Amino acid sequence: MRGYGSRQAGFTLLELLIALAIFAVLSTLAYGSLRSALLNRELSQERTEQLARLQMAFLFIGRDLEQAVERPIRDTYGDTRPALFTPQQTYRLEFTRAGWNNPAQRRRSTLQRVAYSLKEGQLIRHSWWMLDRTDEKPTYSQPLLDGVEEFQLRFLDHELKWKREWPTLNSSEEKPQPALPLAVEVTIETAEWGRIRRLFQLPAGETDVQK
Repeated sequence: MRGYGSRQAGFTLLELLIALAIFAVLSTLAYGSLRSALLNRELSQERTEQLARLQMAFLFIGRDLEQAVERPIRDTYGDTRPALFTPQQTYRLEFTRAGWNNPAQRRRSTLQRVAYSLKEGQLIRHSWWMLDRTDEKPTYSQPLLDGVEEFQLRFLDHELKWKREWPTLNSSEEKPQPALPLAVEVTIETAEWGRIRRLFQLPAGETDVQK
């Protein structure tokens, strides 16, 4: 009887093979589910980071534009450049802004000249240490966003008309054109998020817009 009980307590070769096959199937399914979950998590984290960079880019642009001031500058040749304008060359937009913090109490202005460019799909913010330049090269250039396909601008003038350039090239105007538009529409297009628009009201246009 003892020998018979010992034989019944074990597994046959066929039962062992079936158990191993079931274990292999379950392991494959579990690995596939885990791999899919990890991949989805990685993709979700990547999209979250991309969205954060996009939001940060608009934050920089909005913070600069909302503190724009009517302060033209002189370039290295002594020529006057408008307070805000679209150079159409190296930079897409260039202007003077206020509110440049100076925690170290250095001997400099709280005004800052900034510009934005699009180079090889990268949106870059440039800034100069001095308003009236001795060197055309920016003091500091900060990449804000990669994978940018389009960076477009529109300007709302004081007649509530949209313009693609600023200042507008209209010599027939009877009265001088204001240095700053009422608002600037910024459009950024990426392959990941498509076309996104933001409208920023400039300080000089607050009263006119409310009217």
